[in-house]
Amino acid sequence: MKITFVIQGPLTCETIKTAKICKKYGEVIVSCWDNDCPNLIKNLGRHAKIIKNKFFKPKGYNFQNIQYHIKTFFEGVRAAKTDYVIKLRSDEYFTDISNLVDTARKNPNKITTCNFLFRPDVLFHPSDHIIGGKKKSLFSMLIWSMEFIKNFKEDKPVSAKRVGLKSELFYKDITAELTFCISYLKSKGINVVEDIKGMDDKELKKYHKKIMNDHYALVRASDMGNFLFRFKGNPDITGPTAFTSEEQFLNYNLKSIKSLKEL
Repeated sequence: MKITFVIQGPLTCETIKTAKICKKYGEVIVSCWDNDCPNLIKNLGRHAKIIKNKFFKPKGYNFQNIQYHIKTFFEGVRAAKTDYVIKLRSDEYFTDISNLVDTARKNPNKITTCNFLFRPDVLFHPSDHIIGGKKKSLFSMLIWSMEFIKNFKEDKPVSAKRVGLKSELFYKDITAELTFCISYLKSKGINVVEDIKGMDDKELKKYHKKIMNDHYALVRASDMGNFLFRFKGNPDITGPTAFTSEEQFLNYNLKSIKSLKEL
């Protein structure tokens, strides 16, 4: 199975490191912005196809910069020529992606992601730092994501209860992680919002565990060599904004899973 790696977001020094490593396993596309550093763009051109997206001022809902995330992700997926795509962030790196590639190849019909901030205590909150899947599925996921957020006209957090996710088991606001997850599942014919109507919390947890195990595959950060995960949106202004070991984030107060069995 041939793979294209899409590295999306504003360029950083980590982008080149990630592009060089990914190049060993497949084609690399860097989907960045036209106002990124020209020297970085030039240097990256030796290792990857560059897509320079026109930077824009978002209108309406852009919680967690989701419009920017979708745009760079979408354009990278659209440009891919392989049937399978793995999306990474431009401000993160991993020195060994062999386990990521192996897991993706063994689970081509699932989303492959990592355990960083894949929450055990919040429903439908897989990590969005790494997202691997069939090009067609990711494309549909992003189309549904755009449809989902266009109903929110103001640039401020939107309560999950507004879209029918009323259980306290959901994060209080709609996040990028939730948006991508329920949009991906919808592209597979699974309407989470409709399915869970009338479920109590016990039924909801059972439904969630089955759906996530059926449609997601997991790679642990500890199996990806040396790494850097960013957490710029940490709601605790005194908390860490990056992690370089799995032990660090597993012991952090916002929990992450080690296995899908923990859901």
